[in-house]
Amino acid sequence: MLRDRRSAPVSIAALGRATFSFLVILFLSGCLSLSDGKPHGPWHAAYQPIDDPESAAFISLALEKATAEFGAPVIPVNKVLLRRSRKVEDARRYRIAEDFSLTECVDSTNGIFAIYLAVDPGHRNYFPLLGHECAHLLNPFIIDWYMEGIATVFSEQMCADKELEWGDWSRHFSRTRRDPYGLSYRMMLELRKEFPEEYPEIIRFVAENGKGARKLRIDIDAWIGSLPMDRQPVALKIIKGYAKALNRKVSDQYYFTIPTDWQ
Repeated sequence: MLRDRRSAPVSIAALGRATFSFLVILFLSGCLSLSDGKPHGPWHAAYQPIDDPESAAFISLALEKATAEFGAPVIPVNKVLLRRSRKVEDARRYRIAEDFSLTECVDSTNGIFAIYLAVDPGHRNYFPLLGHECAHLLNPFIIDWYMEGIATVFSEQMCADKELEWGDWSRHFSRTRRDPYGLSYRMMLELRKEFPEEYPEIIRFVAENGKGARKLRIDIDAWIGSLPMDRQPVALKIIKGYAKALNRKVSDQYYFTIPTDWQ
């Protein structure tokens, strides 16, 4: 999840990727009578489609780059539906969230995904958010701070490759030491630099987080255990610098595991 510091959160990257049951209203306007029910049809049909060739090309390249670095997605990606997270006219009366960013597995059998974005094409944060969400196509069920950091680092790399500005994120992350998205970004950036060969394997070490089969966490103990013995203390030291702060940001949507050897 990334934030636009001028407004409410603009990205919810890992919230319940198989379901939108968590969605809540962000604000009310006018005299519209709102319903607590669910719009008819799939969730993505309630939001505005983005039909943009440049975005489609970006997604294709991002998926290619992510696969080259981390390996194939756990669910083969055959189609990505791109949505602006603003309600379509038919869904206006429903009490559902807007202006979030999210990657959802719509149909695991046929490899259909939906990416929702909090800003319009042309916004300076549009491609940084899209790059972040594309990383979640690798495994949309991992919902923890390690994965959020991986996705943010990937977004920065993707924008650099495309010679695009990385939105507001560089400036924001350099100014804050409290934002969990900035903390997770810096933690994973350090791990990637220190462990360039082992870093991509981290998303292959997963376990259930106790919230259901489709809510996974990075099994950080297993990944650290896969490192050479003399290198494990290095990984532990890096994570230790961020663990307390990130552990305070644990919720139903964002998990974090402190390495056992450090607790």
